Order: sequence, then structure tokens, then C-alpha cells
Amino acid sequence: MSNKAPLWRFRSSVDNARARRLLAHPNFDAIASLLEQAIVERFSWEAFSGQSLRGCHRASFLLRVPEAAYDAFFNSPSGYRGQFAASAIAGEEANRQLLSQLGASMLAYAESHSQVAKSLILRSLNAAQAKIWIFEAEVEAQLGITEFAIAYEPWERASENGVGLLAPVGTHLEVKGGWLAPSGDERHNSSKSGRSEEIHRTGFS
Repeated sequence: MSNKAPLWRFRSSVDNARARRLLAHPNFDAIASLLEQAIVERFSWEAFSGQSLRGCHRASFLLRVPEAAYDAFFNSPSGYRGQFAASAIAGEEANRQLLSQLGASMLAYAESHSQVAKSLILRSLNAAQAKIWIFEAEVEAQLGITEFAIAYEPWERASENGVGLLAPVGTHLEVKGGWLAPSGDERHNSSKSGRSEEIHRTGFS
């Protein structure tokens, strides 16, 4: 996957050296290769907290990555959000590519740190609503600033709070599998059904 030209530029709040690094990544595959350095730090079989999917669980992983890989993943025009900016379909393909790439290491970690059946974890990771994203709690303060980092007109027009125009930097990503009923059948969370289109329109979800 690649973009013929950068979809966005960076504002003055991003220093020139960082902007050049982020613009230098040639395509998404190059950025995906940086995430091969990811280290799985945590796994849980997360229970749904509301009533709509009561009794459902999903696989939840916390990954640690180098800061430069995080920055490229989330903030480069060739990165994860750049794929969604190009189209919701391209974003979903990038999402699935990373889940597939990281699947073996996540499964190995879960098998050695829990009693959850491998088949259920795999089913959750392969579910339609499985996703990778930044660990927002780590960069909460950065998500509250008002000085935008990204200049991209479609997101500027569509975003209500401008959070998609920020470029936070951390070292942790989250993988959340899809929800499974006690029977093991996949269940969709209707409140998250518009995630891909939301990232496409605003740069955030």
C-alpha cells in the first residue's frame, strides 16, 4: 500500500526534522515493518461492560513499540491514519494487515499468560471489529492540546474538536479483538460500526 503523494503537511508545531522523518516513509508496508519490533506487554480476556453485549468477551493486548515506530504508525501520511484518509477500505486493509502480522506474537503471549482457549483468542482477533489503535490513556494530555499538528483540509472541515489533527507520540498500542458471545459466536458492537468512516472523515475515532 502506498500513497502517491503525502495527503497532509505538518504545521509549525511539528519541528522540521520530525516532519521530514514522517514524510520520508515511502509506503505503509515500510511502516508496518517497523512494528515487527513490537513487544506484547499485557493480555486480558476483556468483558463487555454494558448491557447490549452482556456476557461477551474479547481479546485485549497492550503492545510496546519504539517511539519512532509509533510516530510513523499514527502520524505519517503513509501510516495507519493515512490509509484511512485515502479510503475507509484502505484503512481496513491496513488494520487487517497489522493484526495478521502481529498475530503470532500475541497468541504466543496469551497462551503463556492465560488459560483462555487459543481458538477463542484467534476468533476474536479475526473478527470483523478487531482493531489496532494507540493506547489513548498514555497520551491523554497530548490529546487535549489545541495547537494542531496536521494540516489536512478534509479533517479540518469534518472534525468537531480537531483531535484528528493532533500528532501524539507514545510507546504503546492497543489491539482489541471482536466481541464473542459465550457460545464463541461473533457479536458486533453497533456503537462502533462507523469506526472506519469516522477515521476517514475526521482522523480519529
